[in-house]
Amino acid sequence: MSEYFVDPYKKYYDTLKSMIIITSESTAMASKAGDAASSIESVSSYVNSSNWSEQGATELSSSTLSSLQSNIKIIESNITNSLVAACSIAIESMLPALDKLKAEDENHDALKLQLSNLTEPSPKYDDDGNMTSAYRRYQSEKNSLEYKISDSVTKCKQYQSNIDNYANDIKAKDAAIQEVKKVVVTSDGITELTVLDYDANSKLIKVSYRGEEFYVVNTRTPVLDYAKYVQEHRCTQNGGILGSECMLLSQYYAMDLLRGTYTSRDTMAATQGSPATRISDFVKSPDQDPILEYIYTETLAGRPTVLQVSQINSYKGWRHLVTVVGFDSSVKSYKDLNPDTILVLDCVDGKIQTLGQARSEGGHERYLYAQGGNYFARGASQAFLSKEVYTTGGKTVTA
Repeated sequence: MSEYFVDPYKKYYDTLKSMIIITSESTAMASKAGDAASSIESVSSYVNSSNWSEQGATELSSSTLSSLQSNIKIIESNITNSLVAACSIAIESMLPALDKLKAEDENHDALKLQLSNLTEPSPKYDDDGNMTSAYRRYQSEKNSLEYKISDSVTKCKQYQSNIDNYANDIKAKDAAIQEVKKVVVTSDGITELTVLDYDANSKLIKVSYRGEEFYVVNTRTPVLDYAKYVQEHRCTQNGGILGSECMLLSQYYAMDLLRGTYTSRDTMAATQGSPATRISDFVKSPDQDPILEYIYTETLAGRPTVLQVSQINSYKGWRHLVTVVGFDSSVKSYKDLNPDTILVLDCVDGKIQTLGQARSEGGHERYLYAQGGNYFARGASQAFLSKEVYTTGGKTVTA
């Protein structure tokens, strides 16, 4: 009867004996995961080099594909460093030790059976008091069997200890598995924004965005309503209009917010309505401070601005424009403005987000960008403000 080749060792043995090929199969899985990672990288490179950047390609590459690529690499690492390693330990080390334990346990049983079947001869001594040759052989065989049994027990316990160590090594590989990252992407940049304090006469409205307090401009067209409008009517670069004209599209946003209008998608697509002549005031500088001071002052006055920022291909000298609509409640001066405290309405997707919001959280990880050595921002002209914004009358909707 087995004393040492018992559960869990017998279960290990029975399982592994039927899974000899798991090492090669796990290695093949790692290879396929590597191929998948390379394929995603190739697709991402193709998208990045395409001429439809900032028309959905940016979000696809920087958020969707980058997250997918990151998770595939995690899976590849898990397979290589955990699964393949665990399978190798199980088949190349643990299974041979189980074979030895099984064989030694059988040997132990056989030795014990031999010992139990050994019959003590009688008499032990002859008439002269000397040990009989039969008894001497018996004693020698008995001592030999007892030594062999003791040695077999030692071997069985050592094999068990080795197997236990291999099992712990495998468990350690399992514990080292990295979790695939859950990509949290804001669906619209609106649902996570809640009005906390509204005063119709105030230039700014206090809101909560992603658990933080911000101030947004109190424009004739409410910022939240306008964000919903541009998304629903696909008045965004991702929506297929003004693909390379982020300057013009972000000016439409600022113009509509200030004068209380909702310019139609067709009008925007046809570049009618002259937003560039209305959002024509500007500041340009090789230093960020004049730009930050300008957008801070304009925001305090309840006016959105257009800000030049980075995009996925900024390493090529390309830039993007967004509409600044607010800042973090902690901001006390323009010196407190940075990508994490500036709130924008991005014309790529029409989402309200912080300028530096991570791609894994639905943002674009942008920053102020100096194209040609200069930072840049635009705001409403005094003529536009006098004639169309600071006038009596209700909101109008452009057909």
